[in-house]
Amino acid sequence: MNQISSDRSTLLEPNSQYSEDFSLSQMVALIADTFGIHIKPHYQDTLKKNLLTRIRALGLCSLHDYYQFLVARNQLVPGATEWQELISLFTVTETYFFRDQGQMSLLKNQLLPELIEHKRELGLTQRNAANGEFYRPTLRLWSAGCSSGEEAYSLAILVKELIPDNQAWDILILGTDINQPAIALAQQGIYSDWSFRTTTPEIKNRYFQSHKKGWKIDSAIRAMVKFQPGNLMQDNYPAYASRIHDFDLIICRNVFIYFDFKAIAQIISKFYCSLTPGGFLLTGHTELHGQKTEPFQVKNFPQSAVYQRHTSLNEQSKILNTITPAAIESRETKISSPSLPSLGTGFDVSANTQTLLDTAKESLIQKAYADVIQIAQQLIAQAPQHFQAYCLMAEAYANLGDYSQANQACQQALQISPLAIEPYHLLAQIAEEQGERDSAKLFLKRIIYLAPNSVTAHLELGSIYEREGNEKQAQKTWRSLLEILQNLPQQAIDSHNQQTTAELQAHVLKHLNSTSYEL
Repeated sequence: MNQISSDRSTLLEPNSQYSEDFSLSQMVALIADTFGIHIKPHYQDTLKKNLLTRIRALGLCSLHDYYQFLVARNQLVPGATEWQELISLFTVTETYFFRDQGQMSLLKNQLLPELIEHKRELGLTQRNAANGEFYRPTLRLWSAGCSSGEEAYSLAILVKELIPDNQAWDILILGTDINQPAIALAQQGIYSDWSFRTTTPEIKNRYFQSHKKGWKIDSAIRAMVKFQPGNLMQDNYPAYASRIHDFDLIICRNVFIYFDFKAIAQIISKFYCSLTPGGFLLTGHTELHGQKTEPFQVKNFPQSAVYQRHTSLNEQSKILNTITPAAIESRETKISSPSLPSLGTGFDVSANTQTLLDTAKESLIQKAYADVIQIAQQLIAQAPQHFQAYCLMAEAYANLGDYSQANQACQQALQISPLAIEPYHLLAQIAEEQGERDSAKLFLKRIIYLAPNSVTAHLELGSIYEREGNEKQAQKTWRSLLEILQNLPQQAIDSHNQQTTAELQAHVLKHLNSTSYEL
């Protein structure tokens, strides 16, 4: 104890002030580099006092020693124990249910009903396109920076109120936070009266039970929400292995106050790529002030500004409804492989661009993946909206095993052409490679929705269902595929599988017979 007191005195001695100020600056820079969290100058004295608690706990002598401890012990890895201790010192977990009544009213009365209605219509359209096969409507919501979980559970309660038949839906409500102790509290779902300071007694009594430590969330609501650690600055999004992709709504409120301007720009770019076309981003009222928000369509409501991914829900429905069988067949015949897109995209390219494209294609065949990436980058520099370049880049990264970069390139391709099926083929392959069968099925179903006669998507989807032991869904998929094949010439060659239609029919019949399916 005396040693600790002596060490603290040394920290405050005038002759060591320069060294300690330098070490504090190092810590501020380290925190910013690791998490994007910007400690403003007027908070740095408070940070220094808080750091002293960790210095004492570890038996160290100075800020410099603490900095060296973090570096030497390789504690910079996200999730490392000491960083988790440190995070709790400069993040605030203060929140409560239905925080910001204006935004919650907007969610309840406009945004969520709009999403739900669209998803119901989309589910019906998918069912009709699949000859009556039932598709569960999906709804994906993300509370980014969820703290102890009140916001995520508030979303679940709203969904429960708005979708009485929610058990017939495929719903994901995800809460992520950098503070792992806060995540642990969220998973427990037990809250004090202070968390209900703007909650009506009706909601509290309906969805919470009295508990010796306060109030416990109803088990049905708790089951609707998944929590996991997440670092908005360091993590790559979309992230299919951790289910962070294709969200209909992202809420990130009172989080950007911790980040500097550049970090905020990076994060909102990740959010944009993690939203489904037409999806909404909701932030604190002034948190994106001065930021470039052009990729989003900004919608101003009396309660709040809302940022929508560039294709609105109505526009997306109109586009999907204009897809004709002829257009689908035309798109299908242009595809040369499930991972390598055809060269026709509907816009003219210069001779130089075409030469680069041909060179990249040849390099891909020769497995010179680094060359493919370099050429694709040149193409994008010449034409930033070059769909094929992003597809080629994604294919190369995937073959190198860099699935994060491959996913990102696929998402950039889909931003350019939201109705293209080529990126979904690769995303499905990546998801299967990573053991994410649910994501793979989602991508394959999107292909089938956009191109109902896709032989390859049906083959892959049926195989996944079969491996899962889901005989009923496998049989439905095989039968749909058989009907597609019966309408094709027997000697036609499927370019994806290099098999004739007759050979594929025999393959499908073998699967149907193995599951005792009655034709």
